[in-house]
Amino acid sequence: MNVDPIPAGEQYAILKELAGTFILHASVDRVLGLLAKTTGKLDDAAAHFEDALAFCRKADFRPELAWTCCDYADLLIDLSTSSDTTASDNRAKAISLLDESLAISTELGMRPLMERARSRPERLTADH
Repeated sequence: MNVDPIPAGEQYAILKELAGTFILHASVDRVLGLLAKTTGKLDDAAAHFEDALAFCRKADFRPELAWTCCDYADLLIDLSTSSDTTASDNRAKAISLLDESLAISTELGMRPLMERARSRPERLTADH
């Protein structure tokens, strides 16, 4: 995937005002997490994904929760490249999120997400 941090940063600034809401069948916080990740603001990305998880769980938006779990797991996988304790914690959390994403997507018949979530554990083991 080809990503450009400049347009992502512009979109981030616009959407930041809508944090904590749901637009076009997506949590704005999840989209902000993706944009923050693209611009290299990894701590902000993690915070947005945490907010998206809380929002989706509270509202019981299970399809969006499944997508959020998978996207957040991708960030945590990227952050788990070092060998320190945080990396181990990130990997464990990523696996848990992928399990949740796969369970929801399987139950709801979300095939593209099922395939995506299934491919991530292979990436976790291939990287380390």
